[in-house]
Amino acid sequence: MMRAGGLLTRAAEWFFPQARCLGCDEPRELDTGSALCAACAMELEGLRIGENACPHCLSPIKSGQACAYCAKGGMAGIERAFAPYVYRDIARKLIVSLKFGPVELAAAPLAREMALQVSGIRFDALVPMPLHSSHFKERGMNQSLVLCGLITEQIGLPVLDALKKTRKTKRQSTLPAAERESNVKGAIALKAPVNGMNLLLVDDVRTTGATAREAAKILREGGAASVCLLTAAVATAGGAHHE
Repeated sequence: MMRAGGLLTRAAEWFFPQARCLGCDEPRELDTGSALCAACAMELEGLRIGENACPHCLSPIKSGQACAYCAKGGMAGIERAFAPYVYRDIARKLIVSLKFGPVELAAAPLAREMALQVSGIRFDALVPMPLHSSHFKERGMNQSLVLCGLITEQIGLPVLDALKKTRKTKRQSTLPAAERESNVKGAIALKAPVNGMNLLLVDDVRTTGATAREAAKILREGGAASVCLLTAAVATAGGAHHE
């Protein structure tokens, strides 16, 4: 059931259609239902994760060198990561608009490209990253669930809301990397059967990956055969964090 905040957002979008680009915020003519102007859409295209990325986790690596993120256990419990963009500039603005706005229109260009990353790969279900009830009340929506809804429209995978947040955690973006693991440890629980399933965990952005690792651990302990991770973007070292 949609909360009052979500209903107000939908009503505002209906009566006052998007008139500003979510990337540059300039008032300009936009195609109906578009989040970005042509210039910002082109800039977003330039943020695609390139060939200098680890094929397993998508972190940037230098040619011939091992991936430090994987070597440190960044993908523990996660088979493989998928994401279209690097988390900066226009990609970051869209994610922040979706997550903290909330502006649901921002999800559309992200979900479209996320779906393309996994098209043709077999999974049993999409699993949205859970949001604590207090944060849900603040935002009126779970951005990961919104992304799942749009992705499933394109690739037909069912959405399985299999996880729940059992306690309120500090916002990961306010913590140093060393404290993020302990912040989410024990804060996620299973609420639907996943035994034997190949699951695609969906979130907006991967930074340190602490939340994704904890969620994957719970899914694997619940009997999931495999867990992969799909995000709209991957943050690089030194980038802004909003996990």
